[in-house]
Amino acid sequence: MPRDGSITFGDLIGKLDVVRLECKKCGRSGRYPVRRLIEQHGRDGKMTDWKADLTADCPRRKTLSDYCGARCPDLVRAFLGQS
Repeated sequence: MPRDGSITFGDLIGKLDVVRLECKKCGRSGRYPVRRLIEQHGRDGKMTDWKADLTADCPRRKTLSDYCGARCPDLVRAFLGQS
């Protein structure tokens, strides 16, 4: 599967045990164990596809003026080592 620059669930092994998703605009939040994400989507599953599916029901995804704010805040620290 082409990566298209996306982080895959396999990339998270050894970096994160849990992926947090949060949106400060609507209050959506969740914690997703990496092990379970790999079981469901495979090691080559792309984070971008997963997040798009997870937030598909967000009414803000359809507007240009008030976009969806869902983010995975731990990814930057996991890959760039920032605190």
